[in-house]
Amino acid sequence: MKNLLILLCLFSLTCNISFASSIAEELTKLNNLFKEGAITKEEFSKAKSILLKTEDLTETVEKKKKPLTKKKNKKIEEQKIVKKRVSDDLTKSYIHINEIDKFGTFKMIEDAPEGMFKVGKSFTQRAKYSSEKVYLIFVQQKNLMEKNPENLMKAMGYFEFFYMEQLKKKKKNLTRFKKKWPNISTSIRKDMKSLYSLNQARKSMRESMGLTLNDDVQDALKRYMLMHDFLSQAKKETIKLTKQEKELRKFSKKLNIALGAIEKNISLRKDQRISERQFKIDFNKNIKLTKTALKQLSKDPDNMDFYKIIEKAFVDLLENNNDLDLSLDSVIFIKSIVKDVEQNIIPKKYFQNMDGISIDGMTEDNQKVLAAVSISMKMQKKEKKDLFHSSMLNLANNNVDIDKYINEIQKIGLDLSLVTMTFDDFDNMKKWASLDWAKSWKGKLPSKIKDTDGNIIEFTEENMNDLKAQLAINTFNEIVNFDQQELRRSINDNIKEIAKEIQTSGGFNINDYLNRDFSITLDNYSKLVGNDWGIEIDSFKDLTRAVNEINGSNMTPEEYAKHWESSDHWGDSGLSWGEITRGVDLIDQVGSFDAASIAKELGADLQEVADTITQAAAVGVSTDLEAAAKGLGYGSFADAVAAYNEQHGTSYTVESAKEALGQ
Repeated sequence: MKNLLILLCLFSLTCNISFASSIAEELTKLNNLFKEGAITKEEFSKAKSILLKTEDLTETVEKKKKPLTKKKNKKIEEQKIVKKRVSDDLTKSYIHINEIDKFGTFKMIEDAPEGMFKVGKSFTQRAKYSSEKVYLIFVQQKNLMEKNPENLMKAMGYFEFFYMEQLKKKKKNLTRFKKKWPNISTSIRKDMKSLYSLNQARKSMRESMGLTLNDDVQDALKRYMLMHDFLSQAKKETIKLTKQEKELRKFSKKLNIALGAIEKNISLRKDQRISERQFKIDFNKNIKLTKTALKQLSKDPDNMDFYKIIEKAFVDLLENNNDLDLSLDSVIFIKSIVKDVEQNIIPKKYFQNMDGISIDGMTEDNQKVLAAVSISMKMQKKEKKDLFHSSMLNLANNNVDIDKYINEIQKIGLDLSLVTMTFDDFDNMKKWASLDWAKSWKGKLPSKIKDTDGNIIEFTEENMNDLKAQLAINTFNEIVNFDQQELRRSINDNIKEIAKEIQTSGGFNINDYLNRDFSITLDNYSKLVGNDWGIEIDSFKDLTRAVNEINGSNMTPEEYAKHWESSDHWGDSGLSWGEITRGVDLIDQVGSFDAASIAKELGADLQEVADTITQAAAVGVSTDLEAAAKGLGYGSFADAVAAYNEQHGTSYTVESAKEALGQ
């Protein structure tokens, strides 16, 4: 029981093997009865037909699903728009009046699990503390979530406090929205957009724990802290990666972020929350980011064939597709395939060793919570798989040959665990015989199993085809009856919105920033260094200790800080390391546009900004170059590059400039 629970809690696997085994046992019993002469051949055939439900397939399928048109799956499309008409233009309000109640209402959280806070019990104190912790874990230490998943659990609890505080702050605009809708001002729309994104993140977090937005916040906090305590017991093992493996991880991350952004962008446009103009700007930007990442990944000698296939699929299915429905299905298809394959080819940097962890000391209630979380993980995995299959079906029904990409991937020897069956046009599938369904099944099946008495039963070819046929039929029927829910947003999809809101909430005082103790900047910078190195560094003192160990030196933090602030940076701007460090921290704290605007106000030239951006990239802080250029007063990054070339007599292109800046 103990080992089973632990395994379930970590990663619950969803498969159809158990179902296959059940059918196999019944088939075996029928075969035995027939061989023993207890039933006739006709009785055996009839019984098998009833068991496998392969008779009158066309009638069964037609009852389950109305035929799809050549353009779209009508039933699925109807389910997507239950709560909002397609004609509702939300570009001015961002959300519909009927969606406002989903945000919930402000309610002061009075209690918290033991060990969650190091500050007083007042809600205000805890909300402020939570805001800082959410920003630290989700933003500044986001690359450490793989190593320390327990911190993610606790951050999800802190997010509950942060979200309630946002409802409190935006209460007036929530009331105004209800009174004035659909004539919404810019400031109200901004708050509604923020709350929508934050609530999507809260929904994802809760669902990962088997909870809904309607569940009591105390239940959510208890689950987050229980998972924190449970995962904290794991032994962390760091795996030393080669330079090639690090590059593979880096660009894989960029690829998945870009694909997630495209999916989100399409969904927002389908819901008409953003304008066509804004959609095209964001879409084209993320198309470029995706192609850039794929170009880099295609250089990897071990995996170039796979990423070239994905690049071809991306260009064929997405780049020039003007149909939002098919574009959404296409990006879901590509994104799912990438994640499915990458789980086997992208090396892990950290390993959570759960061996030796005991749940014997846990209460029965806590064991039940672990089991509930496990079930939730299993259900989420199944829903994602169903969504993937639904996208495959929709694409196939619109004459998109997706099988060729799947076949090409399988030809190069890569396993696709997500692909359990292939599809054809719906009208053709209605005519399929049992053997056609069997051929469509691509999932794995055991060649032999044990019955309830422990006897080994080997499957005949006929048994295997019968099983494949039934599993394919079941999979298809599940898809066509699939209750299309709102696409879940992962936490990563909302990190930017969370970070932006925290920064906005706290405000930014340039005078306070410029006049604060340099040690604060050094501590912030040190955290960025640790994040980039993949180790926990919480202060400049920790960085000093690490540097001393690497170099065999014996500097004190005070000595190192003095040297750091005054020594020349290796760039061409003539700035000191202290000035560069302040600039990097500024980009990280306020974002690319605001940081560039402040730099302009302070009289920084292009070379100073360039050196700062380059150093920021070196410690894992990415700069939005277009936003930075506009913050400096240029129309675009290309204009900024042209200005730099004119000043310094260089001949940088936009692409070579990006490369030089580490972007």
